[in-house]
Amino acid sequence: MMKAIKAALEPSDNQSHVRIVCFMTDGYVGNDMAIIAEVQQHPNARVFSFGIGNSVNRFLLDKMAEEGRGDVEYVGLGDDGSAAARRFHERVRNPLLTDITIEWNNLPVADVYPERIPDLFGAKPVIVTGRYTTAGRGMIRLKGKMAGSDFVRDVPVEFPETMASHDVLASLWARARIENLMGQDFAGAQRGNMRQDLKDTITQLGIEYRLMTQFTSFVAVEEMIVTDGDKPRRIDVPVDVPDGVVGQDPSQISNPVMLSYSLGGSAIHGLARKSAPVTTRNKQPARTATARSTSPPPPNAAPALLSVDASMAETIRTNQILDQKRAELQKKLHRSVLAVVQKLQRNEVVSSTGEFEFVRDGKAEVQVWLTEKTTEALAQLKELGFEVVLDAKNSNVIIGRVPVEKLEALATLKFVKYVSPQR
Repeated sequence: MMKAIKAALEPSDNQSHVRIVCFMTDGYVGNDMAIIAEVQQHPNARVFSFGIGNSVNRFLLDKMAEEGRGDVEYVGLGDDGSAAARRFHERVRNPLLTDITIEWNNLPVADVYPERIPDLFGAKPVIVTGRYTTAGRGMIRLKGKMAGSDFVRDVPVEFPETMASHDVLASLWARARIENLMGQDFAGAQRGNMRQDLKDTITQLGIEYRLMTQFTSFVAVEEMIVTDGDKPRRIDVPVDVPDGVVGQDPSQISNPVMLSYSLGGSAIHGLARKSAPVTTRNKQPARTATARSTSPPPPNAAPALLSVDASMAETIRTNQILDQKRAELQKKLHRSVLAVVQKLQRNEVVSSTGEFEFVRDGKAEVQVWLTEKTTEALAQLKELGFEVVLDAKNSNVIIGRVPVEKLEALATLKFVKYVSPQR
């Protein structure tokens, strides 16, 4: 992504006019801070970022737009992309005010953020956060450019001694200050060796205002139920990846990909073609290749042909149902679990060797992704013979054991999303 950033922004350094740049990305990169630092180096560009997907890197896209004095738009997998494109066009083609500055006219104001005020577009306001040291009133001067012409407006302001209803503004200011301090050494933050003075100030702000930062955090304790009576052993707990992400290993994705599998569709179509009547040029039914007589077919030939076609159609429907069941198993079962089910369908023995190490004493130890973890769903699993080993309360994934002969039935449950082996 860094190559794209430089290619788009570097030409703007030698231009007197403002360049509008739009980045469309899911933000899945590993050098967030370095990318944001690069955006800071090009003040003659306005950066608009589009986040595509359900679980985009909002930190990266928000900061790119903030440092590029643009705006950000998010488009989910189920959203209307054309509507987002129209909103982007409306913002870009008609900024209300650019190159904004504020003159405080000796009012007791300090620590105002953002230091570089972004352009004002019609979609949303520009918010400036600061703090004042003493109460007072006065006039501030707002300056900028409107359609290329200078714009100046004097705005009266009053700073009260106290206002309890606005206490929340203190936290908003602290967040803005932390973001400003982070922006002073993005490269160091990326490498994990941020300037010590910045790190100390950010830590102090996080503690004083009870905010989560790069160097302060909340402590959470996960509640889970473990019912495995065996000797202690390691269990890798699966974690759902961001929604909408598809990876190589189906057991590591929230929306598993259907495994490739031949369903024999071409054979079915070939069978159907064989059963269709062949017509000659005079549009009359042709005789079969095995017919010895050259006389026309007997009167009952057509009903016999219809009978064969009906039987063949039933066969096709049956095959289609079987193919649909196979496809459903492929979509819900990891390849190793699917292999166990297929061996059982062929009445073959499943041993706990090779790829079937998750099978022990006639039971398969598996991870099960659920669309919902309700009392009714857990009751159905128990009725199927599923023994829960680990149940993380904040996830829709459970680990347990189930008789191998019940694996196919497990996959047919509507609330079961995916089943993979627990190694």
